[in-house]
Amino acid sequence: MELLWSSLKKRELADLAGNHLADVADATERGIRRINTNPRLPWSFPVHTGLTLHPPTPQN
Repeated sequence: MELLWSSLKKRELADLAGNHLADVADATERGIRRINTNPRLPWSFPVHTGLTLHPPTPQN
């Protein structure tokens, strides 16, 4: 979770001075969508911690 949060803080939340909590929530959602566009990136965060995880296999 720390690596995910760090990625969001460096991009979508960097220098964000929203007037409302909704501004932060919107930026966070944009960041999560950015991360999810790369099928390998979300898995890189827990793998970086030393955990061995494998993405789920698609069901036919």
